[in-house]
Amino acid sequence: MEHAISVLDLIEKAGDDAKKAYMTRIWAMTKDQLFHEVMRVQGESAKLIMQAQAEIERLNKLLDPDDGDIRH
Repeated sequence: MEHAISVLDLIEKAGDDAKKAYMTRIWAMTKDQLFHEVMRVQGESAKLIMQAQAEIERLNKLLDPDDGDIRH
């Protein structure tokens, strides 16, 4: 029986291919393009952090809705 490639192997390979393609694009960028890419990534990161913080606050309220802003 041949070794079947698992879905996880395919996902990892696709991830590796995407990383390689991204790094190839980064190396080819001018300083201005690289600066804009860094700002884009920073903006996306800040957005994800804000979403995570909002979710933490929502879950905290679900755990103890009568506590208000009091933290233990």
